[in-house]
Amino acid sequence: MRKTLLASAIVLFATIAMAQGRNDGRTPFVTSNEAPKLERILPPPPGITDSRFYDDWSQYQWGLSMRATERGLQARSDAFLSASYFMARFSPAMGHAVTQEANPQLFLLLQRAHATEMVSNAGVKAYYHRVRPYQQFKEASLVPEHESPTDYSSYPSGHTMVSWLVGMILTAIDPQHTESIMKVAYEMGQSRVIAGYHYQSDIEAGRYSASILFARLCAEPEFMTLLQQARQEYMGVQSSQPKIMKKRSRR
Repeated sequence: MRKTLLASAIVLFATIAMAQGRNDGRTPFVTSNEAPKLERILPPPPGITDSRFYDDWSQYQWGLSMRATERGLQARSDAFLSASYFMARFSPAMGHAVTQEANPQLFLLLQRAHATEMVSNAGVKAYYHRVRPYQQFKEASLVPEHESPTDYSSYPSGHTMVSWLVGMILTAIDPQHTESIMKVAYEMGQSRVIAGYHYQSDIEAGRYSASILFARLCAEPEFMTLLQQARQEYMGVQSSQPKIMKKRSRR
């Protein structure tokens, strides 16, 4: 009898723990062992004697020229990522205010997607151990509080990877706004060039990595279930909210 009760208690606690894990935004959808080994897929980043490095250098110069502009201010904001920030950043592109309060399932989905990106990206960053632009050129970045003399993890760009992954997720939820959503995702990657934290080749590798990871996640029932729940939730909220009026660009 005691053994039966003990076994039942173990099953109950395990079930509760699993449920809590699914509701914890820090829980990735796949483990590091289950995630694609990106170092087996991505080519090595260009070295400083590689002809491809010229594009990295020229894009770095472009980034420097943008720092004192409004675009530079946006690039600095894009350095501080969270599920809440993604919702605020992509809301204008989706035409509706997306918030944690109104879209809790989507908020959880974006939290876990971010956690998954970090698990998936850690191995390839350590494998290539690439110096960041501000370290290479010994110039201050746009986000000095994030700088480190030993943080050699430029390739691929994690910020770009998660921004592109979020863009793909939001496109699956709101396909009518595909172009505007993915434009924001693209801009968030370029923000890392402006900030001096990544080379252009890091950005491009981050987008490839996000696409690979998204395809892998589509094979995970838990991810697909939460994606569907977030989409249904979004559609319900969308129908009851006023649209965000987009500013018309002056020509």
